[in-house]
Amino acid sequence: MMDTTFKTRPLSWSQLSSFAWDKEQWYDRYILGNKSPETPELIFGKIFANSCEIRQPLAPVTLLKEMEKAFKVAFAGIHLTGFADTYKKTIIGEYKTGAKPWDQKRVDTHGQITMYALMNYITYKIKPDDSTFFLEWIPTEKVPRNNGDFSGFDYDIKFQQPIRVEHFKTKRTMKDILEFGQYIIKTVKEMEEFAKQKDS
Repeated sequence: MMDTTFKTRPLSWSQLSSFAWDKEQWYDRYILGNKSPETPELIFGKIFANSCEIRQPLAPVTLLKEMEKAFKVAFAGIHLTGFADTYKKTIIGEYKTGAKPWDQKRVDTHGQITMYALMNYITYKIKPDDSTFFLEWIPTEKVPRNNGDFSGFDYDIKFQQPIRVEHFKTKRTMKDILEFGQYIIKTVKEMEEFAKQKDS
């Protein structure tokens, strides 16, 4: 059964985006606890994230005062969690690797940044209107894997050459985070209903 208070597994952006993308996949992963094989993209992303966390990034991204800034807050009785890639009170930055292009419109509507703006406001009462947000995308590409393994994947991931970092500034407002809060409440109700249907 699902923990409807999200105390044992606080609600993250990963959960929200997973539910929006594929409810069955969300249920399998977050409720049943089944793990999917890690893709080369995910493995590469973790390696890059670790390099940033120790302040030795594999690409020339912007590093702020704190790395992997942890947020743990309660909103409308729902426990939320998140880790901003780089942070300095009124500045929040996210890094993204991958082949799918990021553009200004995609960054401006990216819910993860809005969620971090909401949690920053709950934690420090810093209005998003008084903050700066950015996303940096480092394009990657697939390369054939020379020697096979048992992962089921025949390729690896590397940065496109020459390595480039595309920097996008974006804004969020109090209206944005209030609307996102309502989205969270609505989605949690849908999660609960979906889980009940699956359990019945």
